[in-house]
Amino acid sequence: MKTKSEKKSRAIARGADEIGDLLGFSQNEITLMEYKADVSRIAIHAMENCGLSINEIVVLSGVSRSKVSAVKNGATASISIDLLLRIITATGTKVIITAA
Repeated sequence: MKTKSEKKSRAIARGADEIGDLLGFSQNEITLMEYKADVSRIAIHAMENCGLSINEIVVLSGVSRSKVSAVKNGATASISIDLLLRIITATGTKVIITAA
């Protein structure tokens, strides 16, 4: 029989707010997490639709091939927002940021 310390706790989170709450993030951290997820999706979409090879995006963006490949595969957790923006602009996608 497992003791309390041996039992794994489970929680189901739906959306960034619930994930952030479970992890103890502040509202600012949750907002940043949502923003980065949005920028990541834009970068992936831009890469899929630009007609450029990964090597061309590497040259145009100045971002390493390993990081560009990671973004293309959706592994953006370790990629900074500034690198995502460099990749997006290298694809020819225009970025317009508005504050709400």
